[in-house]
Amino acid sequence: MKKTDLFWLLAYPIYQTIGTIRHEGAHAIAAIMQGARITEFVYIPSMHNEVFYWGYVRWIGETDWLTLAAPYFLDLLTFALAFLICFKLPFKRHWLWLNLVILGMVSPLANSSYIYQRSFTSTSANDVVRLLADLPDFPIHAYFIATLTLYTLGLIVVFRRAHHLTA
Repeated sequence: MKKTDLFWLLAYPIYQTIGTIRHEGAHAIAAIMQGARITEFVYIPSMHNEVFYWGYVRWIGETDWLTLAAPYFLDLLTFALAFLICFKLPFKRHWLWLNLVILGMVSPLANSSYIYQRSFTSTSANDVVRLLADLPDFPIHAYFIATLTLYTLGLIVVFRRAHHLTA
């Protein structure tokens, strides 16, 4: 990491919007694939029924647990692809590498950890709370613990490799 990397913190609203579009888009695509029709797609922070949402998607039609879980499977896929690219390919532009790490690796970690920890503390039913209501608890907790651990370790590996490349 360089001191100039802190400049990219100013881009946080852009990163958040892209992450929200990815998250809600995964719900929408899974719902459409199950025959539902999307009626509302919101990717900017808003209040609904006195509850804060980073974004949300509404649909008409029957769907199953895969629609709820789709963003977390997409998080894993996004992370894996970004990890491979950041770990294997050389980058001539540091800012490009950093943005790929943020969007492809930090964002899935932030998304999954935010929703997972909110399942323990929030009074509103989020994706994980609804998954826990529909499916056995163990596989849900195991998936989130395993992926959050993987994301954290992957970021450590990528940052250590980047440090060695610039040292």
